[in-house]
Amino acid sequence: MQIIIILILTALVFPQDDCQNGRYIDEIFDINIDYQVQYGENINESLLGSPVNENLYMDIYSPVNDEYNERPIIFFMFGGSFVGGSKSSSDIVSLCTNYAQRGYVAVAIDYRLSQNLLFFTPNEENAYKAVMKAIHDLKAAIRYFRMNDALYDDYHIDVNRVFAGGYSAGAIAAINAAYLNEYDEIPSFLYDDYDNFGGLEGLSGNLGYDSSFHGIVNLSGAVGNQEWIIDGDIPIVSMHGNQDDVVPYDNSLVTLFGLSVEVDGSYIIHERMVALGNYSALHIYQNQGHSPYTNMEFETDFSSSFLYEIICSEDFILGDLNEDQNINVTDIVLLIDLILSNAYLESGDINLDGNVNIQDVVLLVQIILNI
Repeated sequence: MQIIIILILTALVFPQDDCQNGRYIDEIFDINIDYQVQYGENINESLLGSPVNENLYMDIYSPVNDEYNERPIIFFMFGGSFVGGSKSSSDIVSLCTNYAQRGYVAVAIDYRLSQNLLFFTPNEENAYKAVMKAIHDLKAAIRYFRMNDALYDDYHIDVNRVFAGGYSAGAIAAINAAYLNEYDEIPSFLYDDYDNFGGLEGLSGNLGYDSSFHGIVNLSGAVGNQEWIIDGDIPIVSMHGNQDDVVPYDNSLVTLFGLSVEVDGSYIIHERMVALGNYSALHIYQNQGHSPYTNMEFETDFSSSFLYEIICSEDFILGDLNEDQNINVTDIVLLIDLILSNAYLESGDINLDGNVNIQDVVLLVQIILNI
């Protein structure tokens, strides 16, 4: 009986079928790269502020000779203070290459830059507008793949294992795309433009598909306000130099372009996540600044090990058939219905014998009586 109670009270981890032979941990694949795939378009501004239509492109890194049809996908966004950079930057190329070699579909996206906003009139409002443009473009790219998965399945992705990250400005965009997700979290000075720029989802393309994702890889990034992170929020793995004088490691000010915008860096994000009981990891580069990275080998190893725990586990509580985090008579009724319908559900297989039958009902009753 003691063994059964331990099983019930612990979230069991059942590995996905693809999590074998070093996949997602080791570099086991050659890769193919599809360059300059258009995923959307939107209005941007020229250096002088005039409106221009901008096509949005991405490079897609895929493992070669991979027969698995439900692969996790990860998006990486470059740094450059929202005024420069590209998807071809060496750090992004390395991250995408390393992840594709491990069995992911890895995507490097270009996103709209905001040179006119930040070069000529750097202020908090324009900084947020620059971030929102990048967020909108990331969401359009995610929607592109969900659309493709539904209509064509060209890339054989698993839409339930989608991740995003980046370095510096790219990390800021990915983090805020995840945690800035309610209207009342939007800074009030953006309300007048909220509808024009497309709200939280944006107008960069592929509307009607889900833009959510399931985890963040953060290299030297920050969130606008730690209060946006709530109980049960999506996991984040962070890497940051504790002497960063560009994007703060803690809750200091962003220093680019003379801005005085307070943000919460990786340390604050991690502390907030841990306090809420959310899944988070932080690697600190002691006495290092904004870019302590070299060839991205360590960063890939650290972050992919973190993500492995997400993509290769399916957590549930044995006996909790309705997934309400409680085990009670309702679950017994559901288990009996399951048996009568000759169906199978892992959370109902109390004795883990691969069958759902009256023995599982007896064990579930005993568990409820002893909880």
